[in-house]
Amino acid sequence: MKAYFFFPVVAAGLLSVPLVTVQAELQNPPLIYETAQEFFGSGDFDGDGRRDVVIVDKETGKYRLGYGAESGLFNWVDNRPSGIKGISGFSLGPLMVTNRDGLVLTTADANQIVLAEASSPTAPERPRVINFNAALGPTVVVPQEIGGEGNTPAADLYVASIYNSPDENLATLLRNDGQELPKLAETALPGVPAGGQRVVLAPARGEFVGLLTRQGSEDSFHLQDVHAGKFTTVATLKGLPAGAEYTLGHFRGAPTPEFLFYKPGDATLIVRPVEAVEAGQVRFGDPAKFDLGGPIRRVITLAPAKRQLFVVFGNGEKAGVFAFDGRQAPTLVQTVVATNDVITCALPTAGGMIVFSEPATSKFSTRYQMYQAADGEYVPGVFGSLPTLADNDNLTIPGIHARIVAKNQVTKPEEMKIYTNTIPGTRVTYVMVPIPGGQFVMGSPESEPGRKPDEGPQHKVEISPFWMGQCEITWNEYELFMYPDEEKRTRATVPTDEEGDKLADAVTHPSRPYVEMSFGMGKDGFPAISMTQHAANKYCQWLSAKTGHFYRLPTEAEWEYACRAGTTTAYYFGDDPAALKDHAWYEQNSDFKYQKVGRKKPNPWGLYDMCGNVVEWVLDQYDPEYYQRSSAQGLVKDPWNKATKPYPHSVRGGSWDDEETMLRSAARRGSDRSWKMQDPQLPKSIWYFSDAQFVGFRIVRPLRIPPPEEMQKYWSSGVERD
Repeated sequence: MKAYFFFPVVAAGLLSVPLVTVQAELQNPPLIYETAQEFFGSGDFDGDGRRDVVIVDKETGKYRLGYGAESGLFNWVDNRPSGIKGISGFSLGPLMVTNRDGLVLTTADANQIVLAEASSPTAPERPRVINFNAALGPTVVVPQEIGGEGNTPAADLYVASIYNSPDENLATLLRNDGQELPKLAETALPGVPAGGQRVVLAPARGEFVGLLTRQGSEDSFHLQDVHAGKFTTVATLKGLPAGAEYTLGHFRGAPTPEFLFYKPGDATLIVRPVEAVEAGQVRFGDPAKFDLGGPIRRVITLAPAKRQLFVVFGNGEKAGVFAFDGRQAPTLVQTVVATNDVITCALPTAGGMIVFSEPATSKFSTRYQMYQAADGEYVPGVFGSLPTLADNDNLTIPGIHARIVAKNQVTKPEEMKIYTNTIPGTRVTYVMVPIPGGQFVMGSPESEPGRKPDEGPQHKVEISPFWMGQCEITWNEYELFMYPDEEKRTRATVPTDEEGDKLADAVTHPSRPYVEMSFGMGKDGFPAISMTQHAANKYCQWLSAKTGHFYRLPTEAEWEYACRAGTTTAYYFGDDPAALKDHAWYEQNSDFKYQKVGRKKPNPWGLYDMCGNVVEWVLDQYDPEYYQRSSAQGLVKDPWNKATKPYPHSVRGGSWDDEETMLRSAARRGSDRSWKMQDPQLPKSIWYFSDAQFVGFRIVRPLRIPPPEEMQKYWSSGVERD
């Protein structure tokens, strides 16, 4: 795992951490922690009994999920959009089924609520956006079990809102019926609601709603019981500092918890223990106040021991682990300092904690550091970068997959025929040629003139049947993807497919280029060039959505198999490079530019320009040693060296700017950062090259339709930079 930062740790004393099972941890409602920019929470999203974590970005509404692994680490996945922005409230609970947690988000200004399933790390489901018709301005949401008529096993919702009249601030109970969330009850609140939490006060007492209300110069804290479908306030604490926040835990080891209140920027921690939970009433003990020695930014209850606090100070420059017995002043036992970062938040994990941080100028957490509780302290472990908040279109993939399966009419190799397809909503066509499955020897013999070490050793490969583009993708095809506004205008006069259009429009499109991308070499009928591999992958996803056929880039093995077309010579036409002039555009005949596709002789399987004109992207990470590993495995079926880093990726086939030896069927090369050296953008574009006017691509369509999670891997490598 690539390392970007670390947290130095200074031990200040011994820390006793009793062991409990992960399942025991997850029986308690997860606490939600809120910053100015984000919400942080943990629960069991996939139902495997392990703790998972989530970070919600308020501005964009995107959320990042880390799924707990057996190792105790987290497997982070691409960010997922909630469908709303300006998140004002967030929580977790059994919102869809009882054995795993779902997400619920609110946006006050748009007056909407979102229910999001997160059960699959690989196949994200589209969140359900619901208009909040019961009141205006939802800003707090808390899952709760509400009895009565129409009750379902899934948790219902307690929602507090802020834009109402005549009572501005309201609390509303909604029935989670899987449809429109009908209103069950409503009551006025004494102030602006904040800090909603699911709270367990005592064994067998069920959950309560914990809520702050802000009223002028002070805040109040309320505990409400809504099990019977009405609002029963069982306790109120007044006189809290304005802008207070809180956490809770069983620091005394008692069956009832202690609530810890603080005002960010102050050094004081206010402790209020729950002394008794009786029918219709909760009694708090006297307050205790402790000075933590510096301005508090955030307080997090650590588990599983529940007798430690993680306190972030100042602007996040440092934090500390405190031992706390609920009675005496918290004692600092360990100091944590973020190097070149500020700490944003932390969450308890199965055996320790995970700490999040961001650069001082950032608006969201970018990095994490794992800590394991061992030998009386938290020991730093794995660290790395969180998934970015860059746009992605993974939510479109299940819909695209369903469309492809529904439209598929060819299931057997003998049914595969050459076909010409028109891109719906346009007059642009392309031709796909069937490539029979079979075996071949990949690489070149040591005796082949111009051979390089990365072409060997030769090894046997088996390839499944697929179609391949008869020609390289042209500007006529690619600019439909580059310029979606222009493509959409043609749909009014050309037959189209509305279902495909909707899915294709949701796919991430390139930013508009900052220069004319053909560099004056021609567009009509000429190969599209200078796109990154990421851009080529996204074109394949877009075209798949438009047409209902599954397209992707070829693997390196598929490309060479199709290029050779059953031959074993240096070129598919033989070993004599003198014949290249009839089959390829290269440095000796190209006039220093690419040429229109399909003007030279095709290979034996009817594919044009497989050598020369433009080099072509393939899916694989370029690795000069990859053939060494492959040959040791014997016969390999459908190999793919999946990328794990941005550079280099493989390109094949040679270009108009290459000498003859680079056009051999086995010739290989990798992408390079210099291909966008003159790009003036910072960061440099993930869509275009400024210095590689020789790179293009062609597409393949496998006979076998892969499942959605496999499609995602073909279209989104996770390391998109070239």
